Amino acid sequence: MANIIYLTLKGKKQGLISSGCGSLNSIGNHYQHGHENEIFIYSLQHLMTREQHVSHHPVMVIKPIDKSSPLLARSFDENEELECLFENYRTSLTGGLEKNYSIRLGHALISSIKCNFPHSRDNNAGIPQEIICFTYKNITWNNLACSTGSYSFWDDRIY
Repeated sequence: MANIIYLTLKGKKQGLISSGCGSLNSIGNHYQHGHENEIFIYSLQHLMTREQHVSHHPVMVIKPIDKSSPLLARSFDENEELECLFENYRTSLTGGLEKNYSIRLGHALISSIKCNFPHSRDNNAGIPQEIICFTYKNITWNNLACSTGSYSFWDDRIY
């Protein structure tokens, strides 16, 4: 079973962009009690590569079209600086959800937005979603269950 990911998103100009994004009005029957001010993330991908120096690549997320969608478009248009906190939940031994991993992006910017509204006849079960890519100045990873963490900076490194 895939883990569940939520995003708390704060903009330097707009404030808490994720406010109300997990509500019934925003995402309908995907609503999760206790996560009303977070964005439900279907998928998160991140790539770092190394030839001689570390190369950071944008963090890419897939999310439903929700209350944040127009606000993200505004952030993109205005090049608004963002703070992103992705929190990953896994199934605990007792069957409930437990927060076990987090990724924080500091001084993030949206580098691309792609909306996908599935073909209504060919893909009747498809859900409207968007793909958002974030660049960032710094990234922090924390494994909460194991008490380990690390961070890195996206800059021009010369060693």
